[in-house]
Amino acid sequence: MSSVIDHSKEKKLLHALFACFGFGIMAWLPRFPEVKANLQLDNGAFGSIVSTGGIGAFLGLLTVGHIIHKFGAFRVTITSILLLFSSLALLVQVNSSLPFLFFNVSFGFGITAVHVCLNSHGFHLLERGKLNVITSGAGYWSAGSLATSILSGLLVGRVALTTHITILSVLLTVIMLSIVIRLKAVLLEPNTSTDHDYTIKDIFTSFEIDWPVSLGMACVIYLEFALGDWGTIFPKERLDISAGLSTAPFIVFTAAMIVGRLLIARLLNFAPIQIWAKRGVIFAGIGFGGCIIVATHLPANLTWWSYSLFILGYAMAGLGSSFVAPSFFAAANRRSKLPSAVVVGQFGVTNTVLTFAVKWIVAWTIQFTGSIALAMMIPTAMMLATIFFVSSLKQESLSKS
Repeated sequence: MSSVIDHSKEKKLLHALFACFGFGIMAWLPRFPEVKANLQLDNGAFGSIVSTGGIGAFLGLLTVGHIIHKFGAFRVTITSILLLFSSLALLVQVNSSLPFLFFNVSFGFGITAVHVCLNSHGFHLLERGKLNVITSGAGYWSAGSLATSILSGLLVGRVALTTHITILSVLLTVIMLSIVIRLKAVLLEPNTSTDHDYTIKDIFTSFEIDWPVSLGMACVIYLEFALGDWGTIFPKERLDISAGLSTAPFIVFTAAMIVGRLLIARLLNFAPIQIWAKRGVIFAGIGFGGCIIVATHLPANLTWWSYSLFILGYAMAGLGSSFVAPSFFAAANRRSKLPSAVVVGQFGVTNTVLTFAVKWIVAWTIQFTGSIALAMMIPTAMMLATIFFVSSLKQESLSKS
């Protein structure tokens, strides 16, 4: 039996990998209050130590694209999945800051490595089959994220954090490895041309920064990171609601992202992507910021009105920003002449550095002011600032050598 699969089947398998990826890495976010309690840290220290995943992400983004280019995607993807889920399983077992920091850096590297592998293959499929799976893949990632957020919310108080994450890590490792093995015949092969052989030196000398795209991506994506880090802690601490209910706004945010990412292809029939991106970030920034401001200034006896505004604000943020980040991501590849795997990594380096810095600013803003609501105005302002960079999304391409 031939190991070759058609493009349609390949697309479905890649979508399944994106869904599993989202399901896995987002599983512990709704349970962050438990993680924070286990480590016995205040908000500033917890936000700082969680942000150290950015160190691993930086190292991964700087190197993994070149490693794929040199050794091929199959071995790198297998290794990345094993590293990702072993790190996640160990993260929830520890209750001391030092080992948590070590495993968190490893987890950040694993996330980045799998991210680079999957998106590199997405661009590889686009080049061979003219099938764009970058935005739809992000939609399936969000679908996995939504499903795991719902599951995690239901398991809070019923199943121990360690049991939940350990079992999930093992199952997803098996599922994703089996899918990668099925895709082996069509994954990126190792580079055999010495003319395009990237060395360690080339990692630094070939580094490029496309500032309009990188800054636009950093501005639009940080709200998603902020809600990932603080999205469940925020309503729980602000409104003193149950841990299960505190996950609902983030679930709604993720559901809205799925809707936006799946609808954008139809909307492009009426206006180009840069127009929709400008409208989306204005809708997301004003909607989220406005709802949070009103919700946090309502009297204490209007808790459920505040909670409803939280949900509405998260929904507007998810819907408006949903397709903008994948659009910047696709633009980065389109505007560069470097191999796709290298572009994915290099583009992510700049954004990881920027978001790492903002994560620290947000964490210590919360610590010094005692207000998560005030700190959330930082990603709100960044979302609105994205409008200055959307012109870089225009469909102008450079051919890859």
